[in-house]
Amino acid sequence: MKWTLRHGRTLWVLAVLLAIPASWRTAQLYRNLRSELEELLPRDAPSVVAIGELRRRMAGLQYLGVVVDTGGPGHPERLARADRLVDDLAARIRGYPRDLVSAVRTGWQAERAFVERNSAALLDLDDLRLIRDRIEERVHWEYATQTGTLIDDSEPPPRIDFADIQQKYERRLAGPELAGERFSSPKLGLSLLLIEVGGFSTSAHKADALIGRVRADLAALGGADHYAPGLRIGFTGDVAISSEEMAALLSDLTVSSVLVVLVVVLALVVFYRWRRSVPALFLPLAVAAVSAFALASLPPFNITELNSNTAFLGSIIVGNGINFGIIQLARYVEARRAGHAVEDALAIALWGTRKGTLSAAVAAGVAYASLVAMQFRGFRQFGVIGGLGMLLSWAATILLTPPLIAWLDRGRDLRPDPVPLALPGRTRRPMAWLAHVVTSYPRSFTAAAALLTIGAAVEIRHFGRGQLEYDFSRLRRRDTWTAGEGYWGAKMDSLLGRYLTPTVLLTDSAAEARAIAARLRQAAQRPPLDTMVASVRTIDDVLPPDLADKRAEVEAIRRKMTPRLRSHVGAEDQRKLDQLIGNGPLAAIKESEIPEVLTTGLRERDGTLGRAVLVFPNPTNALWRGATITAFVSALRDIAQLPTATGGRAARVAGGPPLTADIIESMEHDGPLASLLAFAGVVATVLVIFRRSSATPFVIASLVLGVGWLLAAAMVLGIKINFVNFIAFPITFGIGVDYAVNVMARYLRDGERDVAAAIRGTGGAVGLCSLTTIVGYSSLLMAQNVGLFLFGLLAVLGELTCLTTAVVIMPAVLQLRRPRTPRGQPTFDWDQGTAAARATGSGPIVQAPGTGPDAHQG
Repeated sequence: MKWTLRHGRTLWVLAVLLAIPASWRTAQLYRNLRSELEELLPRDAPSVVAIGELRRRMAGLQYLGVVVDTGGPGHPERLARADRLVDDLAARIRGYPRDLVSAVRTGWQAERAFVERNSAALLDLDDLRLIRDRIEERVHWEYATQTGTLIDDSEPPPRIDFADIQQKYERRLAGPELAGERFSSPKLGLSLLLIEVGGFSTSAHKADALIGRVRADLAALGGADHYAPGLRIGFTGDVAISSEEMAALLSDLTVSSVLVVLVVVLALVVFYRWRRSVPALFLPLAVAAVSAFALASLPPFNITELNSNTAFLGSIIVGNGINFGIIQLARYVEARRAGHAVEDALAIALWGTRKGTLSAAVAAGVAYASLVAMQFRGFRQFGVIGGLGMLLSWAATILLTPPLIAWLDRGRDLRPDPVPLALPGRTRRPMAWLAHVVTSYPRSFTAAAALLTIGAAVEIRHFGRGQLEYDFSRLRRRDTWTAGEGYWGAKMDSLLGRYLTPTVLLTDSAAEARAIAARLRQAAQRPPLDTMVASVRTIDDVLPPDLADKRAEVEAIRRKMTPRLRSHVGAEDQRKLDQLIGNGPLAAIKESEIPEVLTTGLRERDGTLGRAVLVFPNPTNALWRGATITAFVSALRDIAQLPTATGGRAARVAGGPPLTADIIESMEHDGPLASLLAFAGVVATVLVIFRRSSATPFVIASLVLGVGWLLAAAMVLGIKINFVNFIAFPITFGIGVDYAVNVMARYLRDGERDVAAAIRGTGGAVGLCSLTTIVGYSSLLMAQNVGLFLFGLLAVLGELTCLTTAVVIMPAVLQLRRPRTPRGQPTFDWDQGTAAARATGSGPIVQAPGTGPDAHQG
C-alpha cells in the first residue's frame, strides 16, 4: 500500500499516457462495429469461406425493395400515383454510383421482351416434347376418326391446350398477383421498386449508405403525400434487414451505456453517502475498460472489430469490474468513519480485500476465458475482452484506486455516519433483519430451497433440443413484424411470389455447374427440397446448350400443326402455341442480347459465365426455422459434393441459410462445452481459495443450486437458449460464485461461529456488487433486438438466483450445521491490527469477529 501511495503520481501518469491510445483504439473497435452473421463464426467455417469467395467473384444478388402501399385494393388512381412515385424515384437512383447500385427495376419488361423473342429456345426440351405429344395424340385420334380405324368408342383426347406450359414460364418471370409488366398489383394495392446493390455484402454500413440516400431523394420529391395523401412507403430485402438490425444495435448500445452509468452513479452515491466515491471508482475502471479493448486488438488476440455479441461488453465490464472497487472502498469508508487516518484506512482496505477481490477476478476471468476455447467467434471474442476486463479492473483497483482515494480524501473528515446496508447502525437494518430471519428460521428456508430444487430438477429433466431457439425470426428487432422490414417484406413476397436473393453454389467449371443443377432439379421433386426450392437457375436457362435438339422439336411441331389441325384448335390456343414456339427460324441467342438482370449472380466480375448455380427458395416462414434451414443447407451441401466423384472439389454453398446453419451447429457444439469449461474452471478456483476445506462443497453447491434454479426458471418462463444468451450461463458461473465465496470467507474468519455476522458483514457490499452487475444486464432489457433482450433477462435471473442461494440458502444450511466454536480461538483488537498495518505497510489486519474491515468481505 505504501508503495502505491509513494508512486501514485507515476502510476497515474503512466495510466493516462496508456489510456489515451487505448481510448483511441477502443473507439476504432466500436467504429468497426459489424452486424454481419459471418462475424460470429470462425473464419474457416464453410459458410464464411464461401461468402468470401462469392464476394470476390460476384456482384449483385442482394436487393433493396421500396414498397408503396396505397391502402388496399379499389384505389386505381392512387395506384397510378404510386407507380409515378416509383418511376420518379427510379430515375434519381439510376444516377447512383455503380459500386452502390448496379440496377434499378420497376417491372419485368426487359425479361418479358427477351423471353417472348426467344421463347422456343428457352423452353425446356421436355416441354417441347410434351407439346409435340399432345399434338400427335390429337392427330392420331382425328385420323382414326376420319378413316374409320378407331378401335373403340373412347372419348376424344382433350382439346389441345398449352395454358399450363405458358403459365409455368410466366411464373418464372412474375408473381401471380402482378398485373401487366410492372411490379404493381391492383388486387394488393402495392407498387414496388427494386434496387440491386453493387456487390454481395452483408455489411450494414453499405446498407445504411444506400437507404440514407434513397430517403433523401424521397424527401426531395416531396415525400409520399406529395403524390397522394395516405400513401405509405417501406423498405425491405436483405439491405433493409442489415440496416434495421444495425440501427437497433446502435440504439440499444447507446441506451444501455447511458443507463448503466446513471444508475451505477446513483447507487454509489446512495450507498456511500460520499460523492467523491464516483470518481474514485469510475476513473480506474475507465482506464481498465479501454485497456481491455485495446489489448484485445493486439497480438495474439487480433480483434479488429466488434460484433453483435461483443458490442455490449463495455457496459458489462463496468457492471462487473466495479465490484472490486466497491468492496475496497466500502472497507476504506468504514475505517475512515471509525476514526482512522487516510493511510491507515487504505492499509486496512487494501490488505483486507486483496485476496477476496482477486479470487472474484480470477473466478470471473476463468468463466470468460472458457469462451476463448470456442470455435464460435462471437463467444471467443466475448471471452477475450471480458477476461481481460476483469483482470485489468482488479489490477486498477489495487494500483490506481488507493492513491486516487488519498488525493480525493486528503484533509477531509468523513462523518461517522454508517454506509447504508453495509456498516453497523440503523441504516444496516435490512441486512440485520435478513440475518435475524435466516438464523431464526433456517429449517423453513432449507425446506423451501429443497422444494424449489426438487421442482427445478423435475423441470430440468425435460431439457433437450426443444429448449434451444431455432426460430430465428424471434431474434430480430422487436417491431420488425408489425412496422419494420418483416412487415414490408411480407408485402413484397405476396407481390412477387418468390424470394429475390438465392443461395449460390460456386463451382470451378460450367460442366460442374450443369451437373449440379441437373441433380438439384431432381432433388427438388422430393423431400426435403420439394417444399423449399422454387427454382434452380444456371446460365443454360438463358443460353441453352441443346439448341439443335430444340430446333428439331420445334420444326416437328410446326409440320404437324397443319391448317386442317389448326381448324380444330381454338384461336386462343393457337395464339398461345405461336407465342411459345414462334414462327421464325430458331436462332441462337447471343450473349449480348441477354438482359443484365437475367445474368445477375451468373456473371462473375471477370466476365465469366456458367460456373454458378442459383437456388431460389420458396417464400415461406419455414426458412426462419433452424430445422428447415439445416435440412435445406445439408441437402445442398450433399449435392455440392458431386464434382469430387470426378476428381474435382466440392462446390461452395454461399448465402444467408448456410451462415445460419453453421451458427446452429456452433451453438449446439460450443454452448455445452463453454458451460462445462466455465464450471470446471470455477470449481478449480474455489479449491485453490479454500484448499479443499469443508467450505468447498457449500460454495459449489450454492453455485450449482443458483444455476439450476436459473435453468428451471428459464424453462418455466419459456425463455429459449439462443446463440446470444447462451453466454449468460458460463458468465453466471464466474460471477455468481463470488457471492458464495464472500459469505463463506467471512464465516470462516469468524471461526465458523456466527452465520448472522456473515450475512450482516457481507450482505450490503455483496448486494451492491450484484446491483451494479444487474444494472449492466438490465440495460439490455431496453434492447429492441429480442436476442439481446433475452440475454439480459437470463443474466439478471442468474444474478438473482445466485445471490439468493449465497446470502440466504447457504447461511441457512450453515446455521443448521452449527459447528461448535473451536476453543482457544484468538481474537484481535481493531486498533492493534491497524497499528501493525501502519508500521509495516502490509500484512493482515485481524480483528474481533463481526467488527472492523472483515464486516464486508473475506
